[in-house]
Amino acid sequence: MLARSEGNGLRSFDADQIEAFARAYRQTVCDLAIAQRDFPDDQLTLWLNGLAARAHLRLYRAPAPSWQRLGQFFWTDFARRFRAARCYLLISALLLFGPALLAYLAALLDPTLRDALVPARLRQVMESGTTWTDMQPEVRPGMATLIFTNNIQVSFLAFAGGVLCGLGTVYVLVSNGLSLGAVLGAAQFYGVAPLVWSFISPHGYLELTCIVIAGAAGLLLGNALLRPGLQLRREALARAARRAVELVVGTAPVLVVAGLIEGFISPSDLPIGIKLAIGPLAGVGLYTLLLTVGRQPTGVTGGRAV
Repeated sequence: MLARSEGNGLRSFDADQIEAFARAYRQTVCDLAIAQRDFPDDQLTLWLNGLAARAHLRLYRAPAPSWQRLGQFFWTDFARRFRAARCYLLISALLLFGPALLAYLAALLDPTLRDALVPARLRQVMESGTTWTDMQPEVRPGMATLIFTNNIQVSFLAFAGGVLCGLGTVYVLVSNGLSLGAVLGAAQFYGVAPLVWSFISPHGYLELTCIVIAGAAGLLLGNALLRPGLQLRREALARAARRAVELVVGTAPVLVVAGLIEGFISPSDLPIGIKLAIGPLAGVGLYTLLLTVGRQPTGVTGGRAV
């Protein structure tokens, strides 16, 4: 049976053949256990061990990658991973938006803190009643690429900072929150807040969600290092890394959409009201998918009605 499964694995077997293969594998493992107990150095024991190892690879190897599985991950599995990480997501959001609120109030109410938190050149632009958000149409494709790259960089740093026991993740979230809040507070003080909000709104809900998710992935790594439980620290980190990587990879399509919106729609000449509405609509659409896709129907557990 192993010889027939070379190349295509068990995909060429019918149901009866797969059942016979599984029975033969279980019998081989039982024989191997007895042989290892009674004749550990016998050649037959070594041969049985090799046979069992080959059969194990046939039965338990990961399925071949396919576009269908890739689509299932982004459409269904990622939403489940998102919901399962809700505690980490909440902490990540607090680390980003808590400092943002404090910086907003500081830049709005205190001149000294506004000077410390907002670069002088940016303050001069806003003080003149304009913003940095105007882009010529011919530079928007290049700007979309640049923005997309920057979004990936911030998300990666938030994720990778988890290997420093989560301290790197905390730094990235807090520093980005402070920068965001300070700019919005200064814009409110100088009277250009509608222009700034209309630029941030179309892409901001998606972009900030991705940063929060990447931060949650980093915190997941940090928690595994700090609290491995009954596992070895490297084992806990390996298990957490798989969950964290799935979270970060799942944000890739959202980051692409956010970068395109930020490069083409956010600096466009659309009315401010429309640009302010695009962001919440995009956010509602994203969270509707994340919170509903892949859920089991009410009253169903383990695939059976209760």
